[in-house]
Amino acid sequence: MIDDHDLLRKGICDFIRDDDNFEIVFEAENGKLALKKMEQMEVIPDIMVVDINMPVMNGFETAKALLEKYPQTKILAFSINDDVQDVVKMLNSGAKGYILKGADPEELKKAITVLNDGGRYFSAGVAEVAKEYYKQFPQ
Repeated sequence: MIDDHDLLRKGICDFIRDDDNFEIVFEAENGKLALKKMEQMEVIPDIMVVDINMPVMNGFETAKALLEKYPQTKILAFSINDDVQDVVKMLNSGAKGYILKGADPEELKKAITVLNDGGRYFSAGVAEVAKEYYKQFPQ
């Protein structure tokens, strides 16, 4: 979990830790710190939940670096922003999903599960943007 808002990040990590199906490997307040922590890990996380707007290293830069160094790690963008440009930019950066911070907490668990199973997940507010994106770049 990478998010610069301590209360939000810690709250989400606690919420996820309460579910036996998930394990939080680490948390970080920006992409630079997350990449440094990843270098020290013996086990690479399957999924990284990445905020977009962070100081030091934003979510776009973080996603690109994660994709380059750890292509097996799936990226779930996590943002309050449903702006088309940001959604597309995050998809171009390697995100396999995008969930809005206003979503129901259980939706976050669902998104993580879907990505872990090899799928893609998008909150209702960004799903149409993602659908149009994948029409242009089918995979």
